[in-house]
Amino acid sequence: MAEDRWEREERYGRDLEKGKQPAPWNESVVISLPNADHELLVGSASEAVAVLRNSWSGSKSGPAYQAALTTCLEAMNGHLPGYMARLAFEEAAREAGVLR
Repeated sequence: MAEDRWEREERYGRDLEKGKQPAPWNESVVISLPNADHELLVGSASEAVAVLRNSWSGSKSGPAYQAALTTCLEAMNGHLPGYMARLAFEEAAREAGVLR
């Protein structure tokens, strides 16, 4: 039986600003951005989108960045599983040299 919207919100919470699911990951991705004084733990597709849009130090025109952004947005909208977003974000972080 498919989950309805209420059950998904109850299970995963709700990103009030965007009205989208956070798509939590089983394991956080640890990154170290050059302009930050500490490592950052990214634990969901919504957190990854925020980092990619607001704090990303690598190229925003590369294929790994574009794939990560698209995949994370799709996971937030419930169109892809969270693990796919995590893998795409991890690859973008690796390519940008910020993966720890």
